[in-house]
Amino acid sequence: MKLGEAEKYISKQLETYYDESEASNIADLLIENISSLSKSDRLAQKEQLLSSSQLNKLNDYIQRLLQYEPVQYILNEAHFYKMKLYVDKNVLIPRPETEELVEWIINDVRASGKDVFQKAATDADATTQLKILDVGTGSGCIALALKKKMPKAEVWGCDISDKALTVARRNGSELDIRVDFQSADYLDSAQQKHLPTVDIVVSNPPYVPLKDKAQMQPNVLQYEPHTALFVDDSDPLLFYKAIVNFGKHRLYKNGVVYMEIHENLGNDVKTLFQNDGYIVEVRKDMQGKERMVKASLAHPDLAGGNPT
Repeated sequence: MKLGEAEKYISKQLETYYDESEASNIADLLIENISSLSKSDRLAQKEQLLSSSQLNKLNDYIQRLLQYEPVQYILNEAHFYKMKLYVDKNVLIPRPETEELVEWIINDVRASGKDVFQKAATDADATTQLKILDVGTGSGCIALALKKKMPKAEVWGCDISDKALTVARRNGSELDIRVDFQSADYLDSAQQKHLPTVDIVVSNPPYVPLKDKAQMQPNVLQYEPHTALFVDDSDPLLFYKAIVNFGKHRLYKNGVVYMEIHENLGNDVKTLFQNDGYIVEVRKDMQGKERMVKASLAHPDLAGGNPT
């Protein structure tokens, strides 16, 4: 099979499982991975024959795709906020909608006038500017994107999964972005005490009720980690309650919480935070769904705190 024929071959194999646009995008990713050539180079070398090992790899990839395995797990890579991240089945695949939450934070910090967007001269310089904690960091995508954009900020990420933290630390190392990734069960108030006091908490926590499993796509349900997706039907706001409590005790003055939420729970999350004195804003994502929340709570500076 020639290189120029391979993408059409892949798209044809996938046409009953994926729409035309998605099949084409997947084909492009697979051929780039197999050939190690850019799109322009592939066009120039379209008559080149694939080797037997390349063909075997291609057919293996296709069979896995036909079992609904996400292409990001097959290739062990995902793109987020102009970063190429390593991903595997221990972490959720970063979504484009989550980039909107990152952008919201960056825009708010920029509007505040904080001097965090230039590279810090020293590590000590970084710690005096802005402190951010990413709860349930997974692949580290949010924490790494924020640190990349705001080098003078000090950024932590925490997760209950040691395997997820291994992925996050690998990404930080490969991207040469310094984020402190820590193991913590955020629902355990005793373990929360070991996390830093910060100006910003950001989280994309588990929020899908178990009853919604039947409505989910097989590529998500069969492959992405359930501990990062689901909460018990009896307490869908479990993680948000923990964030409310953490924020009241561990946010500096004028600190802010940014979260992703279930599209049907916007009012419930808003009421939860408002009942504890937060000022809350709910935003729609690029799909027009209420999926993002910002909650602010001003309180006196903590001892040794960082006025913001």
